[in-house]
Amino acid sequence: MTAMKITLIRTDKQNVPHVSTRTLENFLERIKTDDTKGSVAALRRELPFLITYGGKFQDLHRLPRVYPAAELAKDEGGDLLFHRWNGLVVLTIGPLSDQAAVEKAKQLAMGMPATLAAFAGSSGRTAKLLVRIVPANGRLPETEEEADSLYRAGYQYATMAYGGLFSGTIVKQEPTVRASFRMTLDQQPLLNMKATPLMVEVAMLASTLSTPASPPSTITTVPTTTKQRQTDYDKYQNYEFLYRRACDEVAAEMEGRFDDDPHREELFITETARRLRQMSFPEEEAVLHLRSHLWTRHEDQYIRTIVASVYSEEPKKTDKNADPAIRIRKSQQEVIDLLEQRYAFRFNTVMGYTEYRPNNTWVADYQPVDERVQNKMAIECRLAGIDAWSNDIARYLRSTYVPAYNPVNDYLDKCHGKWDGHDRIRELARTVPTTNELWPDWFYTWFLGMVRQWRSTVFDRYGNQVVPLLISTQGWNKSSFILSLLPPELQWGYTDQLQVSEKRTTLQAMSQFLLINLEEFNQISPQLQQGFLKNIISLPTVKVKRPYGKHVEQFPRLASFIGATNQADVLCDPSGARRFLGVELTGPIDMSRRPNHEQLFAQAMAALDAGERWYFDEQQTAEIMASNRRFQQLSPAEQWFYDLFEPAANEQEGEYLSTTTIYAHIKKLAGSDLRAGSLNHFGRVLANIDGMQRKRTTAGSLYLVKWRKK
Repeated sequence: MTAMKITLIRTDKQNVPHVSTRTLENFLERIKTDDTKGSVAALRRELPFLITYGGKFQDLHRLPRVYPAAELAKDEGGDLLFHRWNGLVVLTIGPLSDQAAVEKAKQLAMGMPATLAAFAGSSGRTAKLLVRIVPANGRLPETEEEADSLYRAGYQYATMAYGGLFSGTIVKQEPTVRASFRMTLDQQPLLNMKATPLMVEVAMLASTLSTPASPPSTITTVPTTTKQRQTDYDKYQNYEFLYRRACDEVAAEMEGRFDDDPHREELFITETARRLRQMSFPEEEAVLHLRSHLWTRHEDQYIRTIVASVYSEEPKKTDKNADPAIRIRKSQQEVIDLLEQRYAFRFNTVMGYTEYRPNNTWVADYQPVDERVQNKMAIECRLAGIDAWSNDIARYLRSTYVPAYNPVNDYLDKCHGKWDGHDRIRELARTVPTTNELWPDWFYTWFLGMVRQWRSTVFDRYGNQVVPLLISTQGWNKSSFILSLLPPELQWGYTDQLQVSEKRTTLQAMSQFLLINLEEFNQISPQLQQGFLKNIISLPTVKVKRPYGKHVEQFPRLASFIGATNQADVLCDPSGARRFLGVELTGPIDMSRRPNHEQLFAQAMAALDAGERWYFDEQQTAEIMASNRRFQQLSPAEQWFYDLFEPAANEQEGEYLSTTTIYAHIKKLAGSDLRAGSLNHFGRVLANIDGMQRKRTTAGSLYLVKWRKK
């Protein structure tokens, strides 16, 4: 996600606006501490008195207004102009009872995958949510009018999506891209830079907000970025509709009764849970919806205990005389039943660990099951009356009872067969400005090789053996372009922090990552380029030992390589130059449009299905090596050679000389400045000089050269 600039506007006592911008990360750091005069804290102290007795907060002008949805700028006349869209919608939750309620609201909001940030409002009684949205057509707004239209649609959908979680507590605000709030104070703001945006249609009907009881199938928007999340949102809205109907029926039955009963709320929850059970409502869904509507009044465990008692059968009687083996089997089955009731599990075959998510329609992402999560699950089992320990949980999670899941194949399968026939791969390559006319075709072949590599098996004989190298000065969007090659669903498979010198880590990364960016390629030493890196680029599989493993295992290689550098002379090994696609940029890469990833990978899948070449033939390899000569880093020995000699075309214009003879002539002039390493190394340098002819004799290899000067 590209860095966004949040606008802050402070108006002085003369009503003159002062405009500044901050990145989101800097803004969140800023609100952790109050300003020098403690204006926000003073506001929170005085607010109860101002509400009761009236009056005005004297330091209000010290609190800047924050505009998170767009970057604004002043023109020469001092007017505020729209500059850039940030892709954010602001939701305000409140008023809330106290700071604890604000913290709970923040935590609940971060459970939604679209929540980018959550923090307390300036009053200390509201929670501010920054929700990511993107247009379904992928076209970002360029004018304020377009941004306002998109903001209104996004605000409507975000209000619906978060309405079930914060029922009746979302403050209605004017949906405009200039939505703002006062500078605030929050020592623990929450941030999720991997937030998945809600995908919205600008043409979303405003009437959807005025009919909350209507079945959600009538909504015509595209609410999410993946089919799974869209299904989850639709299911959630359907369950929410049934939940509201059950609540209305129970409220009608209890009207005028139990008004003075201190347990009236408990009776309401019990009867609602019973009604939901009669509707065949899943237990976890009942807990979810009750919790989302009653979170300001009751703790999660209180609600879960009531629902569990309603959904449970008669208390299970333990036969003390029963066979212990039978009791163990029942206990293990109860563990499995409870875990599968509360959670959905899958074994990530790429990362090699089990993932989980709540088993309800709340659209939380799958997360790795670590030791803390396992302990939490064990405690939940024991609280539910099941005699289970952590080993029982771990045994199940590491078994084939948990279905396997390959996130890469899952994404590619969703793209398969959807290509519309438009060449988007070469179109994406053309956003990289260069004078190299072959670059679009080279990038196309490499992209096919990358996708094929993802679908490889341990029996493949070849890997994606070529590395594109983007060469330019700093600030020309090379890294942003490389990162944009992966869709949001596969961003976990990107890394630009690999230390190639750490061989074991590199091999393991090749089996777990999808795209490895060799950032600052010029910092990789010539020894690594000519040795380890040259070797691993062509590997079809990798052999590594897992952490705490007992033996070396063979894994499919997933990762393809790409690189970026600010220096042109970066290739140190002439014989390995065919492994790189050097392309020098003539200007910044155009990053104004988000790539249509579904069509990019649908095109690649269609091309591979049609049998198109995903590797470079001899002619292309020759063209690549010829193009790479301009990026070749010449050793001192090569430079001295070109000062004295050049390859000859035939024996009439040159003569055959041995490595020793050529080296001796250069040594006379270069003296100690010649660092060739050894005669064998110098021989390899000569053999790789373009156009050099040689012949083998009983005295060794001879090279056909001619003198530039004697």
